[in-house]
Amino acid sequence: MLITREMDYAVRIVRALKDGTKVSATEVARKEHLPQAITYKVLNSLLKSKLIGSMRGVNGGYYLKCDLSKTTLYDICSALGEDMSITECVRDGYDCINNRCGECILNKEFNRIQSSLNRELQKTTLDKLL
Repeated sequence: MLITREMDYAVRIVRALKDGTKVSATEVARKEHLPQAITYKVLNSLLKSKLIGSMRGVNGGYYLKCDLSKTTLYDICSALGEDMSITECVRDGYDCINNRCGECILNKEFNRIQSSLNRELQKTTLDKLL
């Protein structure tokens, strides 16, 4: 997993919405200096995950639905459908020819690093970043 551009944009979008007011996608993109097309894509992912909401109409826009003190970077990754694996050999169901006996030292180390990364993402709440 890399911290993808979409993940970076998702955190920036949440930052644009943190004041609790409804903000248009155009305003979010302008405020955070994001390309508008990707802003819409990320907004849709955040909507599907119910981290944000939207309202149509003259007074409409996007708004924050999640509690920033309980929402983590891991939640953002999950909302975007990101593959959080640092390498394919740590993915569930991956059949590595070098680890068929479960004795691959690299696999054990990659799994340790993956677990550590997941813990860090799960404990980093958005209120600490925004």
